[in-house]
Parts: sequence; C-alpha cells; structure tokens
Amino acid sequence: MVKRFLILFFLALFASVFLPELAIVPVKAAPLEVVTADGRTIMFEVELANTPDKQRRGLMFVERMPAQQGMVFPMQPPRIARFWMRNTLLPLDLIFIRPGGLIAQIATRRDVKSDKVTVSRDAVSAVLEINAGEARKLNINVGDIVRMDAVAF
Repeated sequence: MVKRFLILFFLALFASVFLPELAIVPVKAAPLEVVTADGRTIMFEVELANTPDKQRRGLMFVERMPAQQGMVFPMQPPRIARFWMRNTLLPLDLIFIRPGGLIAQIATRRDVKSDKVTVSRDAVSAVLEINAGEARKLNINVGDIVRMDAVAF
C-alpha cells in the first residue's frame, strides 16, 4: 500500500514538474513574408498553429515576444474567424488574411485577458498574430500580400 502511494506520488510530482514545460515548448519558427503595396518585403519568424490544440492555446500565457515574430493560424476551408484575448498577456495585432494571401483587416487588441471577441469581416484563410502596433510601425496595411511556404493561403 505504501509502495503504491509512493509510486503515484512520484508520478504526480514528475507530471507536475515536467509535463507543463513540455506542453509549452515552442515549435521551430518558420519564415513568413509580407509584401507591401510599395514593394517592400518584411520578414517574420512565426510559429504555425496547425493543430486544434495549438489554435486553442495560441499565444496564451506568453509574456514576451521579440519584434517580427508571431503565430499564424491557418484556416482551411476559409471561414469567418473569431479571436479573443483570454489568458493572453501580450497586446496583439490580428492580421486577417483572405485566400490568396491578401490582408483583409488589421485589428489591434490591447485589452489583454479579455473575452471580447474580434470577428473577421470576411471569410479568411489565416490569421497572423504579431505584437500590437507592429503593423503600423512597419507600415503593413490592408491590401498587402502575405506569403509563407508552409501555408497555402
């Protein structure tokens, strides 16, 4: 009986110490580029949220993100996207991408940890999350084109 308790105790201790860390280890970033209307190419390194679990978690609990990094959420088939900031600690720009890679909408969310939902105006094939204000700083606008080898927009 004591032996069983000790085994269960150490298994629970191991899981509480190591499994949360394994769950939030970021996957390798992939390059993404935004081609602006004036011909500039702006490079980002993004994590690909390509599973339901990664899309549910998104950037929740992330405390810092370097400039020109982010996360892209592919959506196939294209659909109306709905994003909230629950458990999100970083203010974000949400860049809604139509099929073909055209930026349809940019929303800045500074209301961290909010359950308020931002909804895309059109069906989109992906959403790119970057640091809030970065789209404006880099002069990324509606009508610019997003390209990424790992995602067909």
